[in-house]
Amino acid sequence: MIKWLYAIDDIISTFALSVIILLIGFNVFFRFVLNDPIPWTEEVSLGLFVWLVFIGVSSAMKRNSHIGVDFFVNKMPKPFRILCSIIRAAAIYYVLIYVFIYIGYYFTLQAVNKVTPVLKISYQLIDIAVPLGGILTAIHFTRIFIHSFHTQYRQEGGS
Repeated sequence: MIKWLYAIDDIISTFALSVIILLIGFNVFFRFVLNDPIPWTEEVSLGLFVWLVFIGVSSAMKRNSHIGVDFFVNKMPKPFRILCSIIRAAAIYYVLIYVFIYIGYYFTLQAVNKVTPVLKISYQLIDIAVPLGGILTAIHFTRIFIHSFHTQYRQEGGS
């Protein structure tokens, strides 16, 4: 169960990217070769792209793959590095908890009567990716933050 939960963001992101590539490829073929485009592919691709982005954030966080510029932070004394790490974590938690989870959930609730033009899919199915991605990212970030803090503390204690 834990392995499945750990891999869910990778599964969703891979599925979304694969379907986007297939749909757009088919639509290009239908549009330019058969001169008969598929009208709903844009809606589905856009919805899957939202899922890919917000769940993909979690997948990248799990691997600690987000870009970071820490040249100057690494040159600081250890107490300042720890302080910078705490400030960084506070900023990331603010974005994850307030922007992704809270506001994302609010927008999901507001989309109750919004549907896509062609397929009439509720925008709630698309918008729920934002708070879900925020929750998954917060879980992965917490694990990484605790691990890195524990590692720094152990190194500092051993010095």
